[in-house]
Amino acid sequence: MKDIYSSKGNTINGLKHLSATEAYECCKLGAILIDVREEFMSHLKSFDVPEILIYPLRTFREDISQLPTNRYLIFVDATGVKSRPAMEYASEKGFITIANLAGGLVEWERDGLPTLTYQKLLVNGRNKCQFVHKDEVNKDETLL
Repeated sequence: MKDIYSSKGNTINGLKHLSATEAYECCKLGAILIDVREEFMSHLKSFDVPEILIYPLRTFREDISQLPTNRYLIFVDATGVKSRPAMEYASEKGFITIANLAGGLVEWERDGLPTLTYQKLLVNGRNKCQFVHKDEVNKDETLL
């Protein structure tokens, strides 16, 4: 397996920290984002990447055995503060192809990278919710 983290990010105490742009590049090469925000926060605004898994930090220790061990994982949250301890715990449990998104979703958006917003639409008198790209949000519709 090719090391998609090589020559990217900063290594601090043996753990990799990626910029938003570097994390996005890694996602395009097959890395999976592990979003440790609460599920409702992940549904309000999300990273637009090929693969993302939601493992809220409050249950992360119980759920860690469900994470794929044969893939590159990038831990993410809103600012990079809560994803770091999740990454550190994963490292303690033997995960090696892991990294943290420094700056989280805030840095991701600042770099102009793609996000999805959860939009509540009224279609034929019924509520319908869907993720849409941030640039495609219909300003005339109700947002959650």
